[in-house]
Amino acid sequence: MKNHVFLVLLLLVVVSSSSFCAPLSEVQKREYGVLESAVTFSSDKMIGEYGDAIPDGFSAEKFMEFVRGRIPKDYYETLKKYRLEIRPKRSYYLLLIFDTLSGSLILFDYSCTPEVDGPVLLGPGKYDLNNLNLYDKCKAPTR
Repeated sequence: MKNHVFLVLLLLVVVSSSSFCAPLSEVQKREYGVLESAVTFSSDKMIGEYGDAIPDGFSAEKFMEFVRGRIPKDYYETLKKYRLEIRPKRSYYLLLIFDTLSGSLILFDYSCTPEVDGPVLLGPGKYDLNNLNLYDKCKAPTR
């Protein structure tokens, strides 16, 4: 009996971990597309409000409070499904979105660009997640 329970648990772990690496289903792609649109739309609203002066203490909570009622409800509801983190960078911010179950980064965006900068789920292995500054098109060039 113990062996049977152990095998079932092991099988569940293998199946759940392998599903993360599997290609996205059409439903997942559709929801991910809504998430990308929500991020883009929210970024536009933020820049419209704050311009190039993102407050130093700006947080994910303040972000969600700000976009509520300013973006379509389905976009807001999609954003609420994920754990968000905001890193203010004076004239722009970095938005990080994490899968709530695995804790993995699934999307990142620098607010100064019109498109999502890091659709991580659509390009597994494409991004160096330990060095997101490599994708920062907003920072001033160094001389």
